[in-house]
Amino acid sequence: MKMRLLCLMLLFSAQPLFAADTVSEPSLLGSSLKMVAALAVVCGILLLFYAASRKGFGILPQKKSGLIKVVETRPLGGRKFLCIVKVRGEEMLLGLSNDRIECLSKLSSSDNFAETLQQVEESQS
Repeated sequence: MKMRLLCLMLLFSAQPLFAADTVSEPSLLGSSLKMVAALAVVCGILLLFYAASRKGFGILPQKKSGLIKVVETRPLGGRKFLCIVKVRGEEMLLGLSNDRIECLSKLSSSDNFAETLQQVEESQS
């Protein structure tokens, strides 16, 4: 039994040696074409994944429509920002820094900046 197993192992291990003699070396053109085809397949898969994720079928997060919307953000320098946020139809001007968020003013859609600034100055004095 052991002899048969040993003969089968030798037979199967010798097969690649005989096969290597009959195979010719691959050409540069054939290798290049295979590489280009593989690259095209990978790019195609990536494009399909991107298209599916844009349609909502992917694992990438989608933009959610909630109650809070950031209308605009402006940097002031360092890690300080001014931000206009719309919550339930009301716009607010927020001041953002490293450790604080402050509501600077509540904006109405009909007011312009000069009127809002005048109201804030009146409320502070």
